[in-house]
Amino acid sequence: MSATILIGSGISASAFSHHFKGDVEIYEKASRVGGRLCARNYKEFIIQFGAQYATSSNSIFNDYLSKTGAKNFTASIYIEEKNTYEEKNIWTHEKGMQFIADYGFLNRKISFNSEVIKINQKNNKIHFSDGTIVDYNKLILSIPHPQALNLLGELDYECSFEPCLAIGLCLEKESSFELNAIKPNNKAISWIASSRLFNKQIPESVLIHLSPKSSKEMYDENKETIINFATEEIHNFTSSNLNIIHADIFKWKYALTNKKMNQERYIKYSDSIYLIGDWINGPRIENAFLSGYSLAMDLNR
Repeated sequence: MSATILIGSGISASAFSHHFKGDVEIYEKASRVGGRLCARNYKEFIIQFGAQYATSSNSIFNDYLSKTGAKNFTASIYIEEKNTYEEKNIWTHEKGMQFIADYGFLNRKISFNSEVIKINQKNNKIHFSDGTIVDYNKLILSIPHPQALNLLGELDYECSFEPCLAIGLCLEKESSFELNAIKPNNKAISWIASSRLFNKQIPESVLIHLSPKSSKEMYDENKETIINFATEEIHNFTSSNLNIIHADIFKWKYALTNKKMNQERYIKYSDSIYLIGDWINGPRIENAFLSGYSLAMDLNR
């Protein structure tokens, strides 16, 4: 029986993997690591669909970020509602934020495209969609609340997940979005950022996050409709005529954390099952990291 099984490969799983001293088998239903730290490549472009940056108030997380190759600097973000720039200390990675998660899995083997469909808690067995059955001694679930609830059957923690539609636009050389990043005072869009925010050396792409309201309303619309909506809206924030050579979308959901839960960094569901993630400890990347880190350190004792 394997000592420890880890399901998921987001930042909380990465933190656990990096700091846990024992052997661990890792399974991920997607084809790559990162979770909401999602970036995709198109030719020489990097479209950073998920979290745009990390902030940190913790020395352990600072140290980890430095080791990943992430850069720490002060960014100017335009706040449209106040008509002013906000100076914000942030961490980004020039190759995309998923490389922050990727670092935690160095020297670990991950089985990708492995979806858990059932957990037999009586016999300590995990059933996968391809028919594989794996035994566990300790099971670490680094997955969203809805998936955990579905697999465990019951979970005495409340949490909601809200949709976010992300649209990436790759620009021709002659085109450029004037601002590095902007928080619009707009009902349709909540965030716009140029790839200059994390890498000034690559061809420019622009990332748009639709507002929670727009994301809910348009979540089930087709790709073309969503892209057309975003490209029409972005012209309200630039005086330039943006020449777009490629566009893509990414649908993800973020956790609205129950504040009463923030006092605990992970959940001990049973003597053999633990849960980690941003939905437990708080919505920031730092919170997710500290969730996985805290469990690893406790199990190391």
